[in-house]
Amino acid sequence: MRIVLACLLTGLAALLLAPPAAAQSLRCDGKLVGVGDRRYDAIVACGEPDLRVPVRLDVIGAVAVLPYEEIWYYNFGPRRLLRTLRLRGDRIIAIESAGYGFSPDTPGSCRPEDLRTAMSTLELLARCGEPVDREQRTRSFAQRVGTPFAYNSIVLEEQWIYDFGPQRFYRIIKLIDGRVTSIDTGNRGSRRPQLRR
Repeated sequence: MRIVLACLLTGLAALLLAPPAAAQSLRCDGKLVGVGDRRYDAIVACGEPDLRVPVRLDVIGAVAVLPYEEIWYYNFGPRRLLRTLRLRGDRIIAIESAGYGFSPDTPGSCRPEDLRTAMSTLELLARCGEPVDREQRTRSFAQRVGTPFAYNSIVLEEQWIYDFGPQRFYRIIKLIDGRVTSIDTGNRGSRRPQLRR
């Protein structure tokens, strides 16, 4: 009896600790894409992504290989989850959900109070359009040892500014890995707000 109980508990623990299969795959029109598949497999199954965001690059010596890692966004509308594929080179290394999708025709409003951390780059662009100022910089270096050349992996960070006009303060948004990580307040905006309302 104890052996049977131990086997059942071990099996239950394995099921609880295993990652959900749905999180590691993406189904598009009956075609399944999973971790380890090539980027081309995703394009064949799901079409071109709604947005590609480079998030990391490798530097070998003084030569950058662009991009080493990308995040692809697939927006299937407000009744389905927004899905992201993380690619390293030409292989899918992770598939995740990023909240519910949205209708491209009505993505939501763009007011300072609508901006929030963890918002995806795709949702931010859909709500507010292109920022009035955009800067890209490197955030950190992760050196890889055991290679014959100097080999670094660089995390890309972007800073976007949205101007809400002279009655409001502009917002400085930091994005890392395809998500809003912080929102800061700047000075009063200009006389020409350039945002979707």
